[in-house]
Amino acid sequence: MKKRLSLLLCLALALATLMSAASASAAAYSYDYDDYSGLIGAMEIVNCKSYAVLRAYPNTSSQQVARVPLGEVVTNCWYEDDRFTYCEYGGVGGYILNSNLSFISGPIGQEYYDDEYLGNMMIVNCKSYATLRAMPDTRAQQVARVPLGAIVTNVFYEDDRFCYCMYGNLEGFVLTENLAWVSGGRGADYIGDAMIVNCKSYATLRSQPSTSSLSLGRVPLGAVVTDCYIVDERFACCTYNGVVGYILLENLYW
Repeated sequence: MKKRLSLLLCLALALATLMSAASASAAAYSYDYDDYSGLIGAMEIVNCKSYAVLRAYPNTSSQQVARVPLGEVVTNCWYEDDRFTYCEYGGVGGYILNSNLSFISGPIGQEYYDDEYLGNMMIVNCKSYATLRAMPDTRAQQVARVPLGAIVTNVFYEDDRFCYCMYGNLEGFVLTENLAWVSGGRGADYIGDAMIVNCKSYATLRSQPSTSSLSLGRVPLGAVVTDCYIVDERFACCTYNGVVGYILLENLYW
């Protein structure tokens, strides 16, 4: 009887350990969806012979979830680290190497200028949803109903009434009055390209707009960072060698 009780106790302890490890693993790859600083939107598969691998975790040794063909579009992309981005393809979520991803500048078949890119926006000023339409016209076909508070990505200015945007893997047009900026874009705070200055040898690219946040890399004095926009009185969000992060304004010249 004592042996049986001892065996049951060991099994219970082992199960608790496994559950704890699984919980820790899930926490390691969870996202704060109230923080949109890592949100990218939709991206295209590039720099591969035939496909890029969608993996279960941001690690080249992790399980292969899917093969995404060259030229295909992945959606709901979130920056993970200097090597991987979280993406969704065909309803499956996973991680793809940053080197295999390229930002999409607007809808296929439409010509947009870079200064018309507005970034990612939230649905506002409606009772329950805003209508995503096939064309920039209130009489055009309804593509989807986008819930109040939802995020649309890859937003481009179309005219004084509408913006082009993506909701998941759906694309269309939403009334401008139903959109509020959350991240990215080329609005009043957009800088564009900037040079690293006012440092001995490098400026730190950080994961968040805080000097105590994780360092994503060192950007050498005199180097150029791109797609920069001011996020507060101290920091700008910038891209360097495909990595998106935050740099002190005092280290930027534009």
